[in-house]
Amino acid sequence: MPPSRDTTDSLGADILIVDDNPANLLAMEAGLGELGEHVVRAQSGEQALKLLLDRDFAVILLDVQMPSMGGFETARLIRDRRRSRHTPIIFITAYSRDDYEILDAYKLGAVDFLFKPVVPEMLRAKVGVFVDLARRTRQLAQQIDLVREHERREHAHLLIEEKRRWDELALQRRLDGLREEAQRKDEFLAMLGHELRTPLASIVVGLDLLRQHLATFIAPGPGASDVSPASLLETRDRIERQAQHVTRLVDDLLDLSRISSGKIELRKKPTLISDVLAQAVTMASPIIEERQHVLTVEPLELLLMALVDEVRRTQVLTNLLNNAARYTDPGGHIWLRCERRGPDAWFTVRDDGRGIEANLLPHIFDLFVQESPGQGRGLGLGLTIVKRIVELHGGTVAVSSEGPGHGSVFSVSVPGVLEEGAAETERRTPPAPVPSASQPRPLTIALVEDSDDIREMTEELLTLLGHQVASAKDGEEGVSLILRMHPDVAIVDLGLPGLDGCGVARRVRATLGPNGVRLVAMTGLGLDADRRRAHEAGFDGYLIKPADVEALVKALTPEA
Repeated sequence: MPPSRDTTDSLGADILIVDDNPANLLAMEAGLGELGEHVVRAQSGEQALKLLLDRDFAVILLDVQMPSMGGFETARLIRDRRRSRHTPIIFITAYSRDDYEILDAYKLGAVDFLFKPVVPEMLRAKVGVFVDLARRTRQLAQQIDLVREHERREHAHLLIEEKRRWDELALQRRLDGLREEAQRKDEFLAMLGHELRTPLASIVVGLDLLRQHLATFIAPGPGASDVSPASLLETRDRIERQAQHVTRLVDDLLDLSRISSGKIELRKKPTLISDVLAQAVTMASPIIEERQHVLTVEPLELLLMALVDEVRRTQVLTNLLNNAARYTDPGGHIWLRCERRGPDAWFTVRDDGRGIEANLLPHIFDLFVQESPGQGRGLGLGLTIVKRIVELHGGTVAVSSEGPGHGSVFSVSVPGVLEEGAAETERRTPPAPVPSASQPRPLTIALVEDSDDIREMTEELLTLLGHQVASAKDGEEGVSLILRMHPDVAIVDLGLPGLDGCGVARRVRATLGPNGVRLVAMTGLGLDADRRRAHEAGFDGYLIKPADVEALVKALTPEA
């Protein structure tokens, strides 16, 4: 008996014998037993077709003469099905056939004929060929599957290795970037410390000098004759210049913070570009004159006007001029040009200074990037601020340099230049008359500040300006002072210990109402969120430390 196998076996080496005579089926099955393959019997063409629906066979032995559906018709239907289209068919017949019938049989896919009674040896020989072919085909398919599986695994392994390599490269690049960024931050912090210590050292020395000068007035002694009002004024001017420098450094840091967090709001209005150029030249003149540069401003060919924030646009151009002055050796040349290109205007600042290395050009506007750190004065934030302000206006920035020693060219665009006629109309429109300022009346002022130095100096300054001032050094004392004094103005520090400035404002407003006193906040915090918090607490004005005399006086009275 042949070995038993599951009829659902999909190896494809089974043998199908189809004959309506059970004795013939039994005889053929016995003759094929030595082949070791599973033999499946069918007693009609219909039964054979059903078996072919869900399994494959190595060869089909098909009786020609069967009732209802003969062998040729069954073979034709077998060939019409895609799954069994190429299965070998051996016809078995008890009658001799003419050549035409044999030809038709071969057209139907017959591979051979066997005549009854079937000789077992011949049956096994002919069927064995196709069984062996099916086995070899099966083995080849298995080998192909193994090769494909191996290739798939190898491919998956290669993909994993490639992904790992790319991940390592990406991680390495990220680490390199973080390392470079950390180094730039370290350099920036070192530069920040240097830039802050330098003017502070000058301020400290200047204060020591003033102390010595004042001591000679109080207790005249040797060297008193050398002290003069001019020397005192010169010392004062030096302290003022250094204090202004510290203020500019802090302003740059605050500007960058506001722009980066999206807190800056542009106040656009129709602005003459010539006014922006003139203001920028004026603001950059000190460093240009200090380094004895020659500045050439090419005249505008047209009267151009654009919808911009005039202050911020002036800041952009001033930063570019200051940058050119810092990185150009004394006695160099700087050129400023403005031209119209299509709908936009372009500012160009060119110099014959130190130039920029090619590897630095793509990063020149990045944060914490500064060419030749330590040269010139500043934190290297100017170009970053330039780029971000220009982009807020919808413009673009560009830089080029032929390399070290060949100078550099910075260009920024001003999008949406207005028509020349509109600019001419604006230019011809006379400015609104400015009302004459009357001498401010003396005010009663309550000053609440926890810093002794700031409180005492601000109180002395306000007194010198003709106002009556009383002060408190904490929030609780400040509330009592304001409610007892009912001043015209109360200047309150926001960062008070205990009850802070906003708490003071809320208590005062709860008692005196919204119009009982003008409240002015004074703080070192200048973010929009801080201003909004102060306004919600009830403050009318806002002063950022250090506040100069002009800002202080302006804050005392409501804006017109």
